[in-house]
Amino acid sequence: YCGADCQRNDWRSHKLLCKDFASFVTASPRPCPTAMLALYFPILPYGQKGLAAPKIVWIDPEHEMHIVERKPDDTLEYIDPLKHDPIEAECTQPRNMSTPVNARGSDINRNYFKKFNLMYPVVLHMRDAFNFDGSRPNITLVEVTNKQLRMGWKGPLVVYSKDAFHSSTCQDITLSDFRTFLDFCKKYEASDGGLSDSLKANNYLELELTNPGLFKCLLLHNSANQTFRGVEITCEGDRHFLATEQFLSVDVPIVHPIFDDVNNDNGYIAGFGATEVSKMIRRPLLVRRIFPDKQWNNSNFIFFFRPQNWYSNSVAEYLNLNTDITSTEWGCRDPGYSRGQIYSRVLVVREDKLAITAHQVEAVAAFFKHVFETLDRQKLVQLGGLSGPPLYAARDNLMAANVSRARFVQFFTNFRNQKVGGGDATWANEVVP
Repeated sequence: YCGADCQRNDWRSHKLLCKDFASFVTASPRPCPTAMLALYFPILPYGQKGLAAPKIVWIDPEHEMHIVERKPDDTLEYIDPLKHDPIEAECTQPRNMSTPVNARGSDINRNYFKKFNLMYPVVLHMRDAFNFDGSRPNITLVEVTNKQLRMGWKGPLVVYSKDAFHSSTCQDITLSDFRTFLDFCKKYEASDGGLSDSLKANNYLELELTNPGLFKCLLLHNSANQTFRGVEITCEGDRHFLATEQFLSVDVPIVHPIFDDVNNDNGYIAGFGATEVSKMIRRPLLVRRIFPDKQWNNSNFIFFFRPQNWYSNSVAEYLNLNTDITSTEWGCRDPGYSRGQIYSRVLVVREDKLAITAHQVEAVAAFFKHVFETLDRQKLVQLGGLSGPPLYAARDNLMAANVSRARFVQFFTNFRNQKVGGGDATWANEVVP
């Protein structure tokens, strides 16, 4: 190192691989003369947390940068590090898994973070079309760089270095090269495909599932610490095991994927877009599931405390009443979404990104519950025997009579007065959202 400061600054990344370099070479000596040390950031099975450090591997520049290993029978095995996994193949166009992936190498000739030119290039080896070929985000790279990543890199990545005097020749990668690559990740952000865009587009669902703490840090970092107020509605398990309140006021980063209304969520997240019933009170709200807290959400814990459904969130079910007058589910609350999932804990925000309070969300949910109960009573009396257009017209009239901005304002005022009258002074200055 050039000085103690640089050594201290590099310690977090240095210790990730320091011991592994020596032990790897001892345990797996160079399998062939052309093999070179490289760093491999793999794509792991879906739902598995990213690695804390990249893998150290041997690659063969004379064999399309494939990973090379010497097998017990003394033969060489070559593995394509960039091949698509079954999930990627399934979620995009039909793909022959045996077909090689087009690759490209991007030379890093300068440390853009510390602002000096390198004596030799460090190369990032990746899929040529990772932005649009169905590649999954590289969660291992996110884990290794912590919250410092600026680009939404997808697919497996290999990092190697070239010889200082012969640009066509590779050499063993070093920890100094690793530092160069990490500094590159801190600064590089393409004009399109940046991490902020990827986060907003719900592309980092895997990270949210496996490491929610880091996911939140990444959202905040890529929002430049800009947030607005939203509300989390907790589920039965949260309140029982974590002793949380039912309605929690939270800061929501501006790049939060709750605003995504395009990308596929694989059925894990509540429906995108503002709920139709909230539009009818002229305060469009977005509702999105949050994965259950790992402090209590594990199979052994749930098995032991089995008596009830800890994922239940009855309040959230009323936020998305079915308003489609032609649907057989008209007027019904929404128990969840696709693939048999239920709501669990949810996040609620205003579509216009203005602040909303815990009390306001509580009142909104109470109003929609009131609407559900009212419709449930009235439709039995007023809609019996109707079908087709007459039924739809009658349903429309019922909705108009019970769900409106004026109706909500009146309900909110009465709800607030009841809270204050019951001794809860925190409601005294609450205003209609």
